[in-house]
Amino acid sequence: MNNHLRAALSAARLRWAPGALDKPSRVPPCCAASWRHVQGSFAASDRVASDHGIQRRPYSAAPIHSEGETLVDEEEDEVDRKIRQMERRREVRAAQKTFMEYLHVTRGMCFSDAEHISKRSPVYLSKLLEEVKDALKEPPEGGTELVFRSKVKKRDMKDERVSKALVRLFQFNPVNEFEPFLESIGLRPSECSAFLPRDLMFLTDDEMLLGNFRLLCNYGIARRKIGRIYRDAMEVFSFGHGVLASKLKALEELGFSRTSVIKLVIATPVVLVRDPNVELKILEWLDDIGIQRDWISQFLSARKSYDWRKMVRVPQFFVNLGFTKEAVGKLVRQNPDFLLDGSGKMLFTAVLMMLKAGCGKKELYDLFMDFPNVSVEDFTSNLRRGMLFLAEIGISDEDVNKFVLSHGLILGSAPLKMPNSIVTNLNVGKRRLRKIILEDPKLLMSYTLGSKVSQLPKIDPFEASFNERIKFLKSIGFVEGSEDMKKALKTFRGKGDELQDRYEFLVNNTGLDPKEVVNMIKLAPQILNQKIDVLESKISFLINHSGYTLSDLVAFPACLSFTVERTKVRIFMYNWLLERGVVTSRLALSTILACSDKCFMSYFVKKHPMGPEVWENYKREVAKDKNMPCS
Repeated sequence: MNNHLRAALSAARLRWAPGALDKPSRVPPCCAASWRHVQGSFAASDRVASDHGIQRRPYSAAPIHSEGETLVDEEEDEVDRKIRQMERRREVRAAQKTFMEYLHVTRGMCFSDAEHISKRSPVYLSKLLEEVKDALKEPPEGGTELVFRSKVKKRDMKDERVSKALVRLFQFNPVNEFEPFLESIGLRPSECSAFLPRDLMFLTDDEMLLGNFRLLCNYGIARRKIGRIYRDAMEVFSFGHGVLASKLKALEELGFSRTSVIKLVIATPVVLVRDPNVELKILEWLDDIGIQRDWISQFLSARKSYDWRKMVRVPQFFVNLGFTKEAVGKLVRQNPDFLLDGSGKMLFTAVLMMLKAGCGKKELYDLFMDFPNVSVEDFTSNLRRGMLFLAEIGISDEDVNKFVLSHGLILGSAPLKMPNSIVTNLNVGKRRLRKIILEDPKLLMSYTLGSKVSQLPKIDPFEASFNERIKFLKSIGFVEGSEDMKKALKTFRGKGDELQDRYEFLVNNTGLDPKEVVNMIKLAPQILNQKIDVLESKISFLINHSGYTLSDLVAFPACLSFTVERTKVRIFMYNWLLERGVVTSRLALSTILACSDKCFMSYFVKKHPMGPEVWENYKREVAKDKNMPCS
């Protein structure tokens, strides 16, 4: 074993010597194993631990690749990167150690404070290293660090250079101790400059600051959390002897445990400055609704700030909504974020969105009675996302508000996927997606983030349109399979929803009875093939300008099938002849409109000598102005 060890040491010295790397050597595996055993015994002195991710140092005596064998470039880059990281950490550790010794030994600071400041002020420490960056450079060849020295020794000497440079810096440039102190207690480096005292450099010169700081630490508040107290309630660190302790004691006497007081002080530092009985008025409400004062503290977060005076509005709102005190207590226990999320602001944001959609007291009461198992912040975000989703797929603002009013709980329960994603996964258009959601709003829960959306089967558009027509006819009283339905289905060209709109127009805008409209459709189903504006213009002309009534229209609904030009020319001609007593009065519409042009010329136009000339004039005028009123 000793022979193997000596062989390995000799090989290692040759490799570290100048020019030794010109030609790689190879160490027997057994020697390499022995050398790795020796390395393990000196692992502590080498200061290379496995927890840094370095499995084997690049200068170890492990077997070297022979000629012709090369390492992969990616592996070499990875090793170089880890070495640079390790060297950087060594510089920082050396600087931390030197800075801690300066604060503890030179400045007389207690060890725990000095250690915390040195380890928790990386930005300030980097400034110190920047000041001594020249000392970190490698010395020129021929200096004190010879090339043949081991890399471990080189690193130790580099650490020594860092320490000496920092000690020299501290001797001639005293440190403003407030800057690293403020950074170590949690203030951001950009905030520290605003809180630096103008006439002080050393922490020991501000006895009240140090005394109150140590009192907070001894009370159990983490040092890195004290910066929030310093930023939001700086007066705390100017309290005289015993004042801060009495403030903390007063909070405990309000019914809080020490743990709760710590959370409360970190989350709301102003309670140490203001009167807690005024600031924490919500506690009286908690007592009334049966909630222990110490219960709410378990939900406090050090990352948030709270305005306890605004929280009073939350239980008052629920009481005004109609909840009993017991019900309010149950609500707050189930959803403490009603109080704590924005101090009630997020709750009222959700309420405002529901009010804009048209919610009343009853709807809000039902909403909070069945509130989903999500935070109020998530509910508000999901609701907003759902409303945008509905708008993007083409639902009108009015229908979106109606949907929120009736299905707000569904929208707020979970976040929806983006519309384009759902349309792509379902392989449908926005129109069909809109119809699916309006018919079954619960399907929205299948389109939430994280859910798997499967492709829907394709639908034949002709079959779908045919089924819609059948559905429409059955809804207005047609019997499935009857001759009337068969006749209508052969005649209809519109879609089911279009037929429904035209039917509703005839019922709601003309004054016709629904039974009369159904009878008209049975007699002349083709009238529903026309657009609503065309139907409106024809009916308006017949009722207002031709002298005929709705009963005449019901008797001969097929008159709506003729063009406006045909109807106007014939009615004008008939009225002209009627004024001259040539024709019989009050002829049926079917007699005037249903016959051919040849018959109309023979039966009506030629009965007067000027008839053909007037007929041609009317045709030209109607063709020129299709909307010409009757004179």
